[in-house]
Amino acid sequence: MVNKFKRGLTAEEASLIASGLERFDSLRDAKRTLQSEEESVMSAEAELTNPYNDSGYASMSWGDVEAHNTDCQNLNEAEQVYEALLDEVLISCQWHDHLSGEVELYLTDIIPPPSNDTHLEVFQISRNAPDDEYSFYPIPRRTTITKVSLAKWFHNHIPDKANLFDPTESYKNLNTGYSVANIQVNKKLNTEAKTEGLKLSFSENITQTDAWQNLYKLSEKAFNDFPIWQATQAKPQNIQRDHIDRWLAETIKATKREAETVKKILVEIYNL
Repeated sequence: MVNKFKRGLTAEEASLIASGLERFDSLRDAKRTLQSEEESVMSAEAELTNPYNDSGYASMSWGDVEAHNTDCQNLNEAEQVYEALLDEVLISCQWHDHLSGEVELYLTDIIPPPSNDTHLEVFQISRNAPDDEYSFYPIPRRTTITKVSLAKWFHNHIPDKANLFDPTESYKNLNTGYSVANIQVNKKLNTEAKTEGLKLSFSENITQTDAWQNLYKLSEKAFNDFPIWQATQAKPQNIQRDHIDRWLAETIKATKREAETVKKILVEIYNL
């Protein structure tokens, strides 16, 4: 039985839910079960239509026969939906890898943007093992997709199935999935945000940089620790510059370039 309450569903689980076959564990399970019932259904159908069946006995009712036939039709639909979803899941995985750069942590290749759009959004990608032939390549049939994006996908393909995945109908007000157009809009917004940031004054911008904050912390530590170290020197007011460089590198952990700047600050402050 499919757990409909999970946050993410595989393509197979979604196809079973959409086709009313969620009582089965898999498409294979549904097919095997329905095929095993076929002979009994045909026998019951023959009994029900036999004009010489005076007793009226039949191993199944017409309702049971019709339910079986409906399940067979639904199974055919589920298999078609599953095939279509698998293609979309792969596109969704490719978009995810292109935008997140996640897989580039393992591979040297840069993932290009896919040429197709999709409404589906990845919930959790299942991948090949590192030692497989196609290491870290997505496995669509095991990858899970967010339910709201599934609702969006069904809304665009089989509208009456969408609410099975999002009863609140929030998908109607959301743009789920990945598309070249949306990515370009996001890039434009990011560029505009960066441009807006440049409108800040130089002093506001520079104090927000990591480089400045790191230099500030090093200078602050050097300023606080320098008097103690200075007092241990033979000539506190005439310390050789290379001694200061060595102290900054060993004690303050400053790089050569950072030490040069911090040293100038100390020389000015302590009149060395």
